[in-house]
Amino acid sequence: MKKKHRNIFISVLFCTAILAVPALFFLQPKKSFSEREKRYLAEAPELTSQSLRSGSFTEQLGSYVADHFPGRELFVGINAYFDLLSGRQETKEYFSALGGRLFARPVDTDLRILNSNLDSINAFARDLASTEADIPLSLMLVPSSGAVLLDRQDYPDGAIISYAYERAQTGEVDLLGAFRSFSDPEKLYYRTDHHWTSEGAFQAACVYRRSLGLPCPSREEYTQQRYGPFYGSAYAGSGLWLSAPDSLDLWYSGKLIQVSNETGRANNGVFYMERLQERDKYTVFLDGNHSLVRIENLSGGIGAERNLLVIRDSFSNSLGCFLADLYDKVILVDLRYYKLPLTELIVDEDIDEILIEYSVDNFLHDTNLAFLSMDPEPLRQKVEEERRPPNYYAPPQKLTDDFFDGAYYLGDSVDGILSYYCLHNGKLRNTTIASNAMLGYDELAQQVRKHLVYKGNFATLPELLEAEDPKMLIVALGCNDLARADVEPTTEAVAEFLNLVRETSPDTTVFIQSVMPIRVNLDIFNQGEVDGLNTWLKEHAETYDYCYIELGQYFKDEKGQMAASYSYNDTHLKPSAAPIWYQQLMNGGNYYHFPEQYYVEYDGVTNQQLEKAVAAFEEAEPDAFEEEPQKETVLDQIYARICEQISCPEMLELNERTISSYLGLNPEDFRDGRFYLCANNLKADEIWLVELENEDAVQKMMDRARERILVKASSYELYLPEESEIARRGVAVAKGNYLALFLSPDAERMRDIFLAALED
Repeated sequence: MKKKHRNIFISVLFCTAILAVPALFFLQPKKSFSEREKRYLAEAPELTSQSLRSGSFTEQLGSYVADHFPGRELFVGINAYFDLLSGRQETKEYFSALGGRLFARPVDTDLRILNSNLDSINAFARDLASTEADIPLSLMLVPSSGAVLLDRQDYPDGAIISYAYERAQTGEVDLLGAFRSFSDPEKLYYRTDHHWTSEGAFQAACVYRRSLGLPCPSREEYTQQRYGPFYGSAYAGSGLWLSAPDSLDLWYSGKLIQVSNETGRANNGVFYMERLQERDKYTVFLDGNHSLVRIENLSGGIGAERNLLVIRDSFSNSLGCFLADLYDKVILVDLRYYKLPLTELIVDEDIDEILIEYSVDNFLHDTNLAFLSMDPEPLRQKVEEERRPPNYYAPPQKLTDDFFDGAYYLGDSVDGILSYYCLHNGKLRNTTIASNAMLGYDELAQQVRKHLVYKGNFATLPELLEAEDPKMLIVALGCNDLARADVEPTTEAVAEFLNLVRETSPDTTVFIQSVMPIRVNLDIFNQGEVDGLNTWLKEHAETYDYCYIELGQYFKDEKGQMAASYSYNDTHLKPSAAPIWYQQLMNGGNYYHFPEQYYVEYDGVTNQQLEKAVAAFEEAEPDAFEEEPQKETVLDQIYARICEQISCPEMLELNERTISSYLGLNPEDFRDGRFYLCANNLKADEIWLVELENEDAVQKMMDRARERILVKASSYELYLPEESEIARRGVAVAKGNYLALFLSPDAERMRDIFLAALED
């Protein structure tokens, strides 16, 4: 009987164990990221007929189950320690030696990639040499910790480094020899990570400087602070969870350092201290991997002023912290993310040295060095310019209208007065000025283009850029984004927007105009925030090769706010400000980081502009342009009657070019037309009066008019809801071959006047 009960108990226990595992699998919360293994876990696969046929569903399901198996990390650790005790762990990606220190196994040599990377470096070296610029190019290959610390013949780092240095047309930085002869080499690498320590990065910086005959700092110039615990990449990949952690030593030089990256976010100092709260504390150095990092030493480097460009991998996160103390400026480029030629960086940042830093492992397997390139011509021209006689090139003191031919002026309601002024005075005739109700940079950056209107319809920014293909883009910011967010989120959104412009239209030169001042401090934002955004715009423009235009200063009072004499309301200028706006837009002194391709030549002795005369600008009167008078038509008479009987706001009559670019209408599709838009973009008022050829043309124009009502209403929906409602109640009416569209609080009365006029 007892035996029977025991068998039953064992059977129940066995069945419970079998059922418990799948039950735990489905009931336990699923993590997307394993902090211990420092990797993202597999997601649940989507079951489709295609995934079943291809077999990908089964493969993805296996990965998903393996990554989320109950107690997975425990079993991974048990397996790792079993391998360690049985002597099989050295066949794994990471193994333990020297008292628990974790090492990566020797790298596999891929001669194809190695030779390809050397070819890329040598091609770059030849282009650089052809410019005759005195810029030394050095190659630094970082040996693995196993090659330095372990007395083993199976680490090929030494042979690979010798092979590369013999063939590279660069200077060489012998880290392997220096590290092996260091008094305590175990201090050069972490125990649980493949990277070097701060001590290792400091020694590497000194070895590099000595290779060029430049002075090095002393260790005594630094103070150190220790943080921990730190578990590195080797810990995450080994499964040896009982390994003792490392600590991070941060070396402080006391110098004033400013760091920024491609996001536009600046940091005081090379350490991002908030990263110490995360599992991967190594990102405390320069915020981890970024495509482009710019480090400026405001205290000045050691010796003569020098700027350094580093083509790097992740080892330069900590190396860059020490190079920052030695140079006035250090630019770090990671070719895994940065694919552009390096020409502009070398020229614009006045680079004096170039260092290519790669770990041996990355140099054997990373193919992104194929993107290492430059166009030698701009640097060659710079070298020639430095040797040229007294004449020099600089931004023009005064611009003429044709400077902006082919430009696209993208703004919001604040820019309506400039558009009105230019159209009626013949200014910027070959410039498309788009004054939309709301630009919404945050929405633009996220591919939601609800408020960007192009040719009468909503469009994405890439669609607009591809259609216009502007040689210049003038981005005129308003206060809309500040009204919805603080300065920092707004700068992040603007940076995303400008990156999108550069990605979509890389040949377009971007000008960023300052935000205009506001009349009073509002509840949602104030003049201090406007000034803060303008300061960031100016710095961002210089850092990322845009041109900043400072115009707001001309409309401020003694308090630094919008002057009452120019104020239409709290956030918009009067039309009387437009001539000053235009005049200062033509003033080259208001441009910062002016595009060098548009420089003009000056006489070095007289400082007079040599090539392009500026007399045309100086002699032109604001209202000198007059359009040829048109013969009065039925449409003119109807519009005059409407204005006599109804008090309309100041309206802007669109010309043939703006009818096409702004409304998306082809003048060939109608016999005659008058199109009026409120000169103040704060109002939705709009009038169409059109004469067409036949009934089919009338119906097509009616469809466009109804579509216009929807577009106009939507464009004001979040910005000015009351104007959106006015547009939504717009009236489109046709009689015979005549059609009218009225967007106005008096749209019904306008319709009656229109119909009555056609009866007369």
